[in-house]
Amino acid sequence: MTAPELIQTIEAVGGVLTLKGDRIRYELPEDAAPMIEMLRQYRDEVLGVLRERERPDVAQATCSSRAVDLHVCEKRQPDPYAVALEKTRQSIPPPMPKGARLLQWAPEPPPVAIESWAVVNDVPKFIQTTLGQLQAAMAGKTWLAGNRSVRELVERLEQVGVKVCVEEAR
Repeated sequence: MTAPELIQTIEAVGGVLTLKGDRIRYELPEDAAPMIEMLRQYRDEVLGVLRERERPDVAQATCSSRAVDLHVCEKRQPDPYAVALEKTRQSIPPPMPKGARLLQWAPEPPPVAIESWAVVNDVPKFIQTTLGQLQAAMAGKTWLAGNRSVRELVERLEQVGVKVCVEEAR
């Protein structure tokens, strides 16, 4: 086993490795205690990998297939929460279904708890999908609306900051 593989294994079982000067601090689950001896055996190599991770210039390095660089690659991926938040800030109102009129457009920043068991992370996509369901419900096709009523769909939109008025068919 190499030092990067050992680090990866420790982190996979819920362990945490940090540096404090020239010492490696570790927090391991009880069932991972046998890895302490392996940490001692590979101390210098593990120390080197952990130091490499902490170097600011390593974060700018390009990703490669070496195990040492896997953590660097993971750090360079965009934060999905930040991406969703930016999409929400830049979103514009989608077209309203026929018979619905937009009263307010103020999407909440994600994550949004819309019900006691649901959280919305991609608010613009949720709004667009719910408006499609609203259109289906207004056409009497409740099976296409997730079997939700028009009122339920309007309330779901309100919970993410979009108020619509459903006009009666003439």
